[in-house]
Amino acid sequence: MPDSTLVTPDSTYSDSLNIKYFDDEQEPDFAGPADTVAVSAQQFSSQKIDSLKADEELKYTQPPTVAESIWQRIKRWLSWLFRSLFEKTTTTDLGRFIMYSIIIVAIVIIVMTLLRVNAFRVFYSGADTTKPAYSVFHENIHEMNFDLLIQEAVDKKEFRLATRLIFLQALKLLSDKHLIDFTPGKTNHDYVEELKSGEVKTGLNELSFYFEYAWYGNFSITEGQFQQVKQTFSFWKEKVQ
Repeated sequence: MPDSTLVTPDSTYSDSLNIKYFDDEQEPDFAGPADTVAVSAQQFSSQKIDSLKADEELKYTQPPTVAESIWQRIKRWLSWLFRSLFEKTTTTDLGRFIMYSIIIVAIVIIVMTLLRVNAFRVFYSGADTTKPAYSVFHENIHEMNFDLLIQEAVDKKEFRLATRLIFLQALKLLSDKHLIDFTPGKTNHDYVEELKSGEVKTGLNELSFYFEYAWYGNFSITEGQFQQVKQTFSFWKEKVQ
């Protein structure tokens, strides 16, 4: 019966067979053939390096940031504000109501400006209480001393009133020449249409424009603007006479 006892290799026998046993944690030294390849060291060209550094296409760094000015910050803030407002006005009922109201008010203001109507006079009836109470084309122009009245208005810097008086004086000249029929209640356009085409009608139409701008439009007239009106009247007066 064969012996079942585990037989371990005999060291003398292993040595005779030239068999070596290594621990698992040890690695045998490996000695390869000697490296006999000749290596020559090479240098980079300094001129080539400098040329590459100077090449703009090879610069990948980000440009330096510039601090925002105050005006740029204000524009950026306004842009954000308008974006926020429009976003809210298009997403809520209240916002849409406000937006439509602003649009309607803007349209009304533009129309009134084109028609030369003073919006403040529509809401405040007593806006001109401090100005002389001249009715529109209801004076007796044949009894008025226009030179004296115009000079008094100019002395008081009331160029708007002086512009109106010049237009009334123009109507008096036309009435004296029997070129128009002056009747209280007529409009300035009525008198312009009574004239035949020519320089007299063109000049009165221009004076009528200044009158509407100053009186109906309730725009203030500067001294320089009044001098232009006065000069226009002087040239026109020579055509009538």
